[in-house]
Amino acid sequence: MPGLPLQQEQEAVAFLQKTASADGGSFYDHMTDIVMKVLNEQPSDPVNLLQTSLMVKKTANNSSSSSTQGLSLQAPPDTSNSAAISKIYGMPELPINPETGEPEEAEAANEYECENALNDAALMEACGVGLGRTDMYGVMVVCKQLGEDPKLGVATVRFFGKVLGVYADYYVFETTLKEQAEEEEEKLGPNDVPSEKGGAGANGYTYFVCNQLGGALSRLPLVKPSHIKAARQVKKFVSGKLETQVSAYPPFPGTEANFLRAQLARIAASTVLCPAGYFTANEEGGLDKAEDFTPPAPTDLGTTAAWAHRYPHLKKQGRTTVFMKEAAEGEEAPEPTEEESEQGPEPLSTLDKDAEVEGGEAWTPLFSSTNSGVKNQVAGVRSNLWQGAAAVASGAAFTNVYVGWGVKTERFLPLPPPPVAQEYDQVRCVTCKALVESNELPQKPEPVKEEEEPKEED
Repeated sequence: MPGLPLQQEQEAVAFLQKTASADGGSFYDHMTDIVMKVLNEQPSDPVNLLQTSLMVKKTANNSSSSSTQGLSLQAPPDTSNSAAISKIYGMPELPINPETGEPEEAEAANEYECENALNDAALMEACGVGLGRTDMYGVMVVCKQLGEDPKLGVATVRFFGKVLGVYADYYVFETTLKEQAEEEEEKLGPNDVPSEKGGAGANGYTYFVCNQLGGALSRLPLVKPSHIKAARQVKKFVSGKLETQVSAYPPFPGTEANFLRAQLARIAASTVLCPAGYFTANEEGGLDKAEDFTPPAPTDLGTTAAWAHRYPHLKKQGRTTVFMKEAAEGEEAPEPTEEESEQGPEPLSTLDKDAEVEGGEAWTPLFSSTNSGVKNQVAGVRSNLWQGAAAVASGAAFTNVYVGWGVKTERFLPLPPPPVAQEYDQVRCVTCKALVESNELPQKPEPVKEEEEPKEED
């Protein structure tokens, strides 16, 4: 190589001789083959090195082995998410009359109330919580479809959040219904506590979930106190499949749909907030919007005293109200148990009364800017007990959201396995007779007579 020192020339040749292709060749070898082929064949267009290079590659001895090397089988891309998103932005398909084959007229849209999802997205984005605006626009469209469905009869719709799963996630929508569906008679054991009716207490809201925006919406069942108490004893991620059984110890009495509903009840009771003074509790146990509410300053919205719990407290019984067992006629009422004597916090209690989380504060302040002079600043708090839950506000506008794994921040001590059962527990068997050793011996079986084989005659 003219113009280069000997050492640099050697380094340049060594660099060109490095193996770089899949068949073990190098750039130096490839260029040598091209030059030799041009000199031997002397084509009329030797400048077209690309075509000559391809010809050398095809006529190489190891072309058959190198052509298949490096190929990998790839699964086709999953287009279900794209199909679901295109479905929510497209025109709804009208039902077809099976007799005439003509599309039928759509039913009148249901009237409902819904929070402003795009305004909520702007508030959450300012504090760095929740989903992005693109996803929230899809959430807004799903809320619209859910609320307008005349078959569901939804009165209000609110985007609760997103529960992350192992195989799929859950987009959760919190609704109230105009008419509650008829409930089946609940079968209770001697120590079971009845569930709260639909539209009240822990079942005050009906939840719909889907794995992806635009996908099929599934209605979660009503939550039972036994489900909430069992969910408190396990620490488990959801899989993303509602019909699967929950593999945990102690055994969970239901499917993942029941487990997810129990977790949503726990999260909502602890993390759904409102600015202190925004609501007032009425005599019926509901909330009324206060007429003389004054929005706090943005600097005050980052304090726990400025926020209050909006939903009622979930007690140890798995209910928001304590259930007391009635005494039978002619018998004295039994003394209340620890669960029955629980009082709980007052409605709309502020966050400064919450217990500490692992020795620290239960809530962390959120601000859109550290500069207190910024106009239209957004502020709020983030839960350290249920990480992923946050509440933000700007003026009189506020919103709540949860985006997390549905796991509570606490030291988890798994319950020990039950003691090994005895071979026969006679003490617990009330109806069984006492076992005594029998003096009667079984009859001795008679020996089996062997049949004589007939003798052969000579």
